[in-house]
Amino acid sequence: MLSDKQKELVSIYITEDEAFGPVNAAEIEDTEALQILFDTHNRIYKQLHQRPSIVIGRKGAGKTSYLHSAYFEKNYDYVVEISTPKAFTNVIESIEKTTKGALFPETIAEMWETVLCITFFSKIREELCASKKLIDAYLAKIGIRAGATIDDVLWNIADTISEKASGKALGIIAEILRRTDNISFADVKETVRKELQEKKQRAVIMLDSLDEFQLDIDSVSLALQGLLKCIGRSNKPSARTDIRFCLPAELFHKFQSISSNPNKDFRRELVLHWTAPELLLVAANRLLLYLELYKNDFYKNYGATSILNNNDVRKIFHTILPNQMVGGLGVTEEPLAYIIRHTQLLPRHLLILLNSIWQRNKRLSESNCLKLHEDSIREGVSAVEQKLVMEIFVAYKAVHPHAQAACEQCFPELHHVFSIGDLERVFRTHGKRATESDDFFLFKRMLIEIGAIGKVINVTDRYVQALFEYTVPHRLVTSTDDELCIHPLFSEIYSAKTKLKMPVYPYGSMLDDPDYREWD
Repeated sequence: MLSDKQKELVSIYITEDEAFGPVNAAEIEDTEALQILFDTHNRIYKQLHQRPSIVIGRKGAGKTSYLHSAYFEKNYDYVVEISTPKAFTNVIESIEKTTKGALFPETIAEMWETVLCITFFSKIREELCASKKLIDAYLAKIGIRAGATIDDVLWNIADTISEKASGKALGIIAEILRRTDNISFADVKETVRKELQEKKQRAVIMLDSLDEFQLDIDSVSLALQGLLKCIGRSNKPSARTDIRFCLPAELFHKFQSISSNPNKDFRRELVLHWTAPELLLVAANRLLLYLELYKNDFYKNYGATSILNNNDVRKIFHTILPNQMVGGLGVTEEPLAYIIRHTQLLPRHLLILLNSIWQRNKRLSESNCLKLHEDSIREGVSAVEQKLVMEIFVAYKAVHPHAQAACEQCFPELHHVFSIGDLERVFRTHGKRATESDDFFLFKRMLIEIGAIGKVINVTDRYVQALFEYTVPHRLVTSTDDELCIHPLFSEIYSAKTKLKMPVYPYGSMLDDPDYREWD
């Protein structure tokens, strides 16, 4: 149960209008509130104990939440978050000002290590008694004074680079920062490591993902290549200072092609792939918080302080959902399955849908009751489908700029279950113009990659089950004999034809589906 202080804090985020709380972790400014809203009852969270250096996830998968969980994990005594855009600006400017010497990934990785560690030293020097004197002397030589903010430190580094960089090779620029008079970067780094080891303490340096990686710019690609190499060397078993960096999964294949050694750079990655039970645990625990805040009598009768398994999920959602409902195809469905199949198994998708349903129900209901009407569920889902699809298009815009036009022009001409031949026919008549390309393979790959189409793997007397790329650890490959289908989000927006009056259920979207992830 929450204390009165915690209730006041959480009520900022869990409101009577939004029972399932914020859909963006960046909105949660208080660490204690983040910890209360953060769900640990999943296999993804357990993987954090492996100390991943890279967290990879699609837009809405929870990258920022898992990055910021370091603030309340017991793994780390010191947490330093660095502005990713400003750190990139420093390194990119160094690359662009370099006029001599080759730009090796190892050299850029050294530049990144220097920038990150200098910022880290400045943040924790007051906490490290044995190292403080040496840190102060080193930082003073490059103009960083006590009490400087992280932003100030990054500006100081940028000024030093600007002053010293003209006409010099990147390796020399890094060395200028690494050696000042008789004090070397290596000396400071080793002294800090020894003190952390003696105290049995750990630290983590965090960098969130950028909103947009302009990978077509050479200096940006080089900077990212060096950062990946720097991060690939980090988080060793003996290390006392880890790095945790977020990357968007939508660009993962591009990042792999940029990396100078993907097997090493990505060997400590955590991929945020969710299952339906895990998503519903997040939503159910937020609903439980809502009941504690605003429906305390019901909360007391419920008798649980947290929701830990599928039975608990079914029990609490049974209190607000009808047993059955009629979906958009006129077919009777189980409400939880209906809602989940309209997501791409992303937490943000589910929370947006549930808040929309909740708000619609409040407007349609004469009394302020907990029970959600099936009209509210259908209308609530319909009201935000366009928003969810647009977010997918935006996330993939850098790699698939024609995706929206292709869906708008091609999907109305397809049944929601179709053959490869049907897709080729629509490509010839509409897809070429929409994508400005004659390449059918790239057209199909684009639609598969954004999760707009999937491969049918089972047909029952009630529904079509399909596999989508966001639930596989590799590219989804199709053959000429495969049947394909349109994801429910896209088919309902773009009015795909419905020859088969059976809903599409993406694999992994039902509570009883096996865990599809390949983890040890």
